[in-house]
Amino acid sequence: MVGILLPKGAEQIIAVLGVMAAGAAYLPLGIDQPPLRRERVLKLARAKLVIDDLSVLSGVAPLSRPVVGETKDLAYTIFTSGSTGEPKGVEISHGSAWNTIADINERFSVNESDRVLAVSALDFDLSVYDIFGLLSAGGALVLVEEESRRDAERWHQLVCQHNVTVWNTVPALLDMLLTTGGDTPAGELRLVLNSGDWISLDLPERLKRVNPDCRFIALGGPPRLLSGPTILK
Repeated sequence: MVGILLPKGAEQIIAVLGVMAAGAAYLPLGIDQPPLRRERVLKLARAKLVIDDLSVLSGVAPLSRPVVGETKDLAYTIFTSGSTGEPKGVEISHGSAWNTIADINERFSVNESDRVLAVSALDFDLSVYDIFGLLSAGGALVLVEEESRRDAERWHQLVCQHNVTVWNTVPALLDMLLTTGGDTPAGELRLVLNSGDWISLDLPERLKRVNPDCRFIALGGPPRLLSGPTILK
């Protein structure tokens, strides 16, 4: 298990892909989390290494090829907020994660022409599809600067500027995007994926008014998995 504690989105994704290529599992750590929580999480996850600066890897010899594992192998662990008690780590295998990614990509024809705005932080599970869903289909990620992660006006600018086609967030963030954009179309959005929370009844209609050809999909709660996740206690 490798903990990832990096402030910049591009560095986070590079680290995630490097950890995966090495055959290890990754543990995303929020940069704004209290130090005591981070220490507790690292201890529970039994992390062997923490990457908090990519420069420390500059002298490491590159792999000749990625390590090929099995579908049952651990891919990543994400810890709950702990708002109702002790944080718990949810361990997800490669097979479980890929089951969801492959299904969404096939069902909604996600391909190399698609782009997603990577709004979700690395330590939130929706980031998994943003990274691996789009990259596995040959698509691209448009990254939000860390200081603009809660700035809906900046999101709208990036969506329009970079012709973002896929939106994958909790409903509240889509609401913020549409409120900020007003009557202005949200770029070239063709697919909106909402999950993780209750969706207000007016949200699909508001999206349709500005992007009439965009498909709105409510994914519900946790994604479908080939096998149930393991909970670290």
